[in-house]
Amino acid sequence: MRNLARQGVKVTVERLPSSNHSVADVLRQHAGDVAAELLVMGAYGHSRLRERIFGGVTKSILEGQSLPVLMAR
Repeated sequence: MRNLARQGVKVTVERLPSSNHSVADVLRQHAGDVAAELLVMGAYGHSRLRERIFGGVTKSILEGQSLPVLMAR
């Protein structure tokens, strides 16, 4: 974050309660609430079995996002 701030990028970090919603849904809702123009997030995978059982935030975000998403690994 400090690196981005030094480059003049406005950075805000917020902790959001999930209230029993999926992480992807919470991120989508918050992005809409703050009128975000871009969602930047880290992306990494788990084993296929684990993702099949528990799901994956990365996959969920990519499947249902109307906002541009920048993934970094």
